[in-house]
Amino acid sequence: MLDLSYKAKIRLYFPGKLSLKNEVKLENKQVHYLINVMRKKIDDTVLVFNDVNGEFLAKISKIYKKTIIIDLIKKTREVQVENDIWVLFALVKKTPTEYIVQKATELGVSKIIPVITERTITKNLNLKRMKDIAIESSEQCERITIPKVCALQKLKDVIEFWDNKRIIYFGDETIRNNNSVKQNYQNLPSKSFGAILVGPEGGFSASETSYLREKDFIKPIDLGPRILRSDTAVIASLSIWHYLNGDMKNC
Repeated sequence: MLDLSYKAKIRLYFPGKLSLKNEVKLENKQVHYLINVMRKKIDDTVLVFNDVNGEFLAKISKIYKKTIIIDLIKKTREVQVENDIWVLFALVKKTPTEYIVQKATELGVSKIIPVITERTITKNLNLKRMKDIAIESSEQCERITIPKVCALQKLKDVIEFWDNKRIIYFGDETIRNNNSVKQNYQNLPSKSFGAILVGPEGGFSASETSYLREKDFIKPIDLGPRILRSDTAVIASLSIWHYLNGDMKNC
């Protein structure tokens, strides 16, 4: 008899409808992962989830060459309301870009927007790979939702069509000794939604910095005395935002 108190370690995202006592057919990568990597067998349990129906405990009932059938037997979590924080980042090389998508997902972002700036060198993005990383990271970190990963766009094209109710905080290394521009974190707008913007290696150009500062909905922030890599700056910015407005606000 299956022990329903057992917490399955494997979580899988399933975009289709999930409901109790229904069968779900898994295919492709998930079949390979369960059978060849995790060595799962009939009657073993997994967790499946999506951001519409929530998370369910499931039992493997049938195993075929290219498909696995699982039965949903217990709902374990409802869909949760999460912080609505977006990340815009200047595209960097393959490995740090993948790291940014992974860590931004773990830190609860709802949308990831890669952009091209004047100093962006890498201009090719494997969007499918980035979406797969977001899914895998959500599975690992026990999120119910999957962040939306957008296609690569020019920074100014994104800003020109921006909803100015959503404040953008951008790491501006030029404000450290500029008291007329520098912002105290405690004086930044407090909202449950927002966005952070991180520039390329080498930072924003002078014209881009001036352009960003002209926008009332874009606020420069100081990320400290050291020059940070883009992937480090994303983590630092998200940590600051969560402390002010997000998951760590009441800690």
